[in-house]
Amino acid sequence: MKVFSALKNLKIFPKLIVLFLITIIPSLIVTLQLFRFGAESVRKEIWSSMENRVHFNIGSLEAEMERLIRLHTQYALDIDIAKLSSMSTILPYYDVMQMQKRVQNKLWILETSSLYVRQAELYIPQISKTLLSGKDIAPMTDSEVKELQRLKIGQLSPLVYWHGKVILSTIYPDPNLYTVSPPLYILQSELDQFGMKNYLHRTLGDSGGGTMLFSDNEDWRLGAGNLSNGLNEMIISYVMEQPGDHLSGRSVMTLDGYSYYIVYERSELLNMTLTLFIPEENVMGPMHRYRSLFSSLFAIALIAVVGFSYWIFRSIHSPIRRMVQAFRTVEKGELNVSISHGNQDEFQYLYGQFNLMVSRLRQSVQDIYQSQIMAQQLELKQLQSQINPHFLYNTYYMVHRMARMHDLDNLERATQHLGDYFIYITRNASNEATIGQEWKHTLSYLEIQQMRFQNRIAATLVCQTAYLEDIRIPRLIFQPLVENAYQHGLNNVIENGKIILSLVDDKDSQSIIFSVENNGEVLSTETIDNILRQLDQPSLGSSDHTGLINVHKRIRLKFGESWGVNVTAGAMGGLKVSLHLPADWNSNGGK
Repeated sequence: MKVFSALKNLKIFPKLIVLFLITIIPSLIVTLQLFRFGAESVRKEIWSSMENRVHFNIGSLEAEMERLIRLHTQYALDIDIAKLSSMSTILPYYDVMQMQKRVQNKLWILETSSLYVRQAELYIPQISKTLLSGKDIAPMTDSEVKELQRLKIGQLSPLVYWHGKVILSTIYPDPNLYTVSPPLYILQSELDQFGMKNYLHRTLGDSGGGTMLFSDNEDWRLGAGNLSNGLNEMIISYVMEQPGDHLSGRSVMTLDGYSYYIVYERSELLNMTLTLFIPEENVMGPMHRYRSLFSSLFAIALIAVVGFSYWIFRSIHSPIRRMVQAFRTVEKGELNVSISHGNQDEFQYLYGQFNLMVSRLRQSVQDIYQSQIMAQQLELKQLQSQINPHFLYNTYYMVHRMARMHDLDNLERATQHLGDYFIYITRNASNEATIGQEWKHTLSYLEIQQMRFQNRIAATLVCQTAYLEDIRIPRLIFQPLVENAYQHGLNNVIENGKIILSLVDDKDSQSIIFSVENNGEVLSTETIDNILRQLDQPSLGSSDHTGLINVHKRIRLKFGESWGVNVTAGAMGGLKVSLHLPADWNSNGGK
């Protein structure tokens, strides 16, 4: 009561000052709290963005290295390499030269199939040559061979650092199992360090800072961006001190008065670690400057209250109230907020900083969303463009048998369908095709398979649709369903196999249904339910039904959740796979 009595006895000017302080101080406290929440939200988004970039890029590198390792393994079984390394002394000179040319062509394919391979070479002691893609050079010395064998013994990583180069090396026989000197051959791919640095620059993006890739035994490292030896050593020491089961992590490190956000992820396959660091000033600097500016303005406001209480009330209280409302809107998750101030005073700058902060926060959220969409599109693109190697090999052998048997009619049909098949599957000008084009491609694939399995499997076709040329759909969505039927449904069928392909209009549901049914292995209800669950999972994962899942998710991505793949037990005993497409695409958003 004494407080209220004292306030009542004050003159108007002190009352205005007290009223101003009572009004502004809670607002400032709320604003500072909202600022703290906003700063923490930005920090979390930055961490998430850095971790996503590191995880995506180390995953991409692992996938590429796995592919190169598989190529090395495949070349280890190559008949030309095997003959050159063990039988070249007893073979005619012409045959040896032909084999060398074929091997060099395979080395050229190995080099050009990857952005990270600078040069592939094959050393064969029996012919005393090291073959390159376009030439041959002097063979390795005995000391070089022994050094390579020594490096491979006990080596956990498929990559070794040798003579200033990072190489993927395959020695046959494996020195970890047999001690043979000299070995039959040494196949190695030298990684392109310039290409690896471009890969690191892509990881870094435009956020400043730096990125580094180094091996577990610290015998080599590559970096990009603003690198510092002191910071590099500090990061490597920190990563090496982590327990072996910690494959990824993050930290904040301080060096020479500057703080850095550090994110790392280790590849168990490659025994190397990818790190990304960004100076805290690059991402949180505007927030810190905003805090300092806000504190300064608060002090100025307190001084100005003494002489200009009424003017301060009119000029500051209202803008602060609007800013608090804007912060509350941001706190609710609404980032499309922009506030303006008509007067040329400090609040115009504050509003501009607020708008800049919200814009950067919105951009950070958008960057994370776009990175997720890009990763999904790359995954879909890779699955869309892959060619089954077993189908390729078996088809070529079928054509070879026809040619040897002088079966010219079937040979002409096979090569025609095979040509149509590869023209369609390798054409990347458009990601879409008409239903008629997709159906024609599927028939080419079916004709090739029928020529292979004509004594085992009979095919029946039903095409009853009026939309062959009217509706465009994603390319390569029919063939994977047919391929799945051959690979899984009819793989073990010795005779009397049946497959039915149908493309019909369902007027009741206003849809087009493409279905594939076979009389192969009878599947239990639990197995069918498991396939349906895999279709609804958020990522492709690894499964025997990757083709079905890929098609299902691509259709949903384009047409919506109401469309896609469904599986049921077929009337002939096997599995029936149905693909549901909208008959009127204009009603689903237009072409």
